Amino acid sequence: MATDARDAAGWKRTGSGRPKGFTLIELMIVVVIIGILATVAGASYKRFTRRARVQEAIAFLGDVRIKQESYFQTYHRYVSTGASADEWWPTSMNWAIGAATWDIDCNKPGDQTNYPGWCSLGAGFASVQEIYFQYNVWARNPAAPQAPPAGYIINPNQDWWIARARADFDGNGVFSDIYLTSELREPVLIDELE
Repeated sequence: MATDARDAAGWKRTGSGRPKGFTLIELMIVVVIIGILATVAGASYKRFTRRARVQEAIAFLGDVRIKQESYFQTYHRYVSTGASADEWWPTSMNWAIGAATWDIDCNKPGDQTNYPGWCSLGAGFASVQEIYFQYNVWARNPAAPQAPPAGYIINPNQDWWIARARADFDGNGVFSDIYLTSELREPVLIDELE
């Protein structure tokens, strides 16, 4: 009966006298393939999370649409959430980490007075929920009519509102913008992939 031939390290020798195992080239090829797969998986994950975050903004803007129309039916005007079209909430957004908390709770003493627009709309998130966009809602004030920001409203002489969401996913200072207006049925995305 023949016994297996083994070298000094204990490797079993093949018929050619070479030990069994992987060569350095074979291991390097495996490492390169794993690296390529990891890169593709990372890019896919980034796209998936960005789409989920964009859906957060689209759902929020849809909620604002419903709340604005309800508010208009009651008070015959739309409501703004700030003093200007450039007042974004939450102000504490940290684009480096990509998230902030909503921090408005209209049931808390003082928040209804400090944030009358947001509380009138009843729009928002849970006060401890992390969000990835800043939001702004701006509406025509019939008592002091002013022009809307350029490019959003076709007929500025009728009552109008604009709800906007913005995010800087890669922290480069270029924002992905999503907006919805009283004249649009679907949200508009600008620089979605920034």
